[in-house]
Amino acid sequence: MAKNNPALAILQGKPSATQPAAAATPANPKVVPMVVEAAPTKPAKASAGTADNQTRVMIYLPAKVARKFKEMAFFEDRKANDLYLEAVDAYLTKQGHGGIKGVTGR
Repeated sequence: MAKNNPALAILQGKPSATQPAAAATPANPKVVPMVVEAAPTKPAKASAGTADNQTRVMIYLPAKVARKFKEMAFFEDRKANDLYLEAVDAYLTKQGHGGIKGVTGR
């Protein structure tokens, strides 16, 4: 059985064991009835920073390699993700798959 929460009971307008029933009535000017409004619905959207056709992938890099990618991105005024994509594109091209566009264009 759930425990009695006096604060929650007051907010819901129910009398609690520590509160007399008369205090919960709307006739008491000190008690304001709780009005619950439905939250506005937001349109569904893709995850932050991802397009509809992209998937998040986690890679584990040695700390010095990750730091080098961040450093290169900083000096090129780019994001590290851009460098990762460039590296993946180069690898796919080297393997004869036509890079990222060659794979996604199929």
